[in-house]
Amino acid sequence: MSQLALPVHHENLALNPKHDHDDIEFEELGLLPADVPPVPSLRGIPLKYISLVTLAVQNSLLTIIMHYSRVSIPPSQSYSAPTAVLLNELLKGSISLAIAFARINRSMPYTSDTPQLPLTASRFWHPAKILQRVRRLGREVFSPDCWKLSIPAILYVIQNNLQYVAATNLEAATFQVSYQMKILSTAAFSVLLLRKQLSASQWLALLFLAIGVGVVQIQTGVSDTSKIASSLLFRGASMNALKGFLAVVAACFTSGLAGVYFEMVLKNSQTDLWIRNVQLSAFSLLPALVPIVLTRPSETGLISSLFANFGAWAWATVAIQVFGGLVTAMVIKYSDNILKGFATSLSIVISFLASVALFDFQITFTFILGSVIVLIATWLYNQPGRNPSPSRLTYVGKN
Repeated sequence: MSQLALPVHHENLALNPKHDHDDIEFEELGLLPADVPPVPSLRGIPLKYISLVTLAVQNSLLTIIMHYSRVSIPPSQSYSAPTAVLLNELLKGSISLAIAFARINRSMPYTSDTPQLPLTASRFWHPAKILQRVRRLGREVFSPDCWKLSIPAILYVIQNNLQYVAATNLEAATFQVSYQMKILSTAAFSVLLLRKQLSASQWLALLFLAIGVGVVQIQTGVSDTSKIASSLLFRGASMNALKGFLAVVAACFTSGLAGVYFEMVLKNSQTDLWIRNVQLSAFSLLPALVPIVLTRPSETGLISSLFANFGAWAWATVAIQVFGGLVTAMVIKYSDNILKGFATSLSIVISFLASVALFDFQITFTFILGSVIVLIATWLYNQPGRNPSPSRLTYVGKN
């Protein structure tokens, strides 16, 4: 939270020596409760809690719907995962572009060639005003340092394609727990690239995380009951647990590297976050197209191969991914790492319960043990240390 240079009323402190706990915290910062700006809220509920609960539900829905959309039909009738990744980037980039265009109007100074119109809709849609905003938006999107987003863009495309491979070959609950390894990869790259200092409790949490994911994978490898249940329920679709786990490991690696690199770019520039999202999506289009062109049948056209077998569940998966990208921006703005840890824990629990109810997932002692260890590790890693790192943003994956 940025500190505000607000006046301190020392006479109030002298006359009222007794303050509650919140007042004392404000005084330590040189602020009084009356000087602190109101917390953003919706119908009295702080936006940080709304965004985190929404993100937890979105993560769970994405895992469940992505898994169902991949295994509920025979592999020969499955939709193209690269097409879903491409559509995700197109939609997310378009929405980010619209938001960035709207935000420019707030901070753009007037010039001599721009009419000084009253604060009405006519000024907003005035041709000269629109042209000026379009020009500025173009300059910001195609800024000299926009090429820096090409590296995380390629990594995120690889990560998103690997997510589909993992969701096809792992149960939803197993995938959700295993995917928390992105915390481990993000921490490792933060230490290497950002010189971030981790506390002893955070290192211990990373050790617990690795142990917990290992326990979950052990039960996945020794138990074939989930495969049998899935084969009976989803008309012969089979899953390869080893292939799914390797895809998760690779996805976590690319997620951690891309997230830390994206953080480096944001911290070294003053460019708006939505502009960076537009640049990220723009650089993602070409690498997202490559697997589509390489894998399409020679006898079919590009457009027809793009949307082959692309049904309602495929569109639902794309829509939830796009929605998650927008919610993540709210979490970055309104929340902190501690609450994000609780959101992660909540999404794991929701995915677990949904897998039991919808996919006949077999509950085993080892899975519960591994999940509990991962939950504890997630909570422990996000606890504040005595010497917090200067880094204030930690991007654990794109969604």
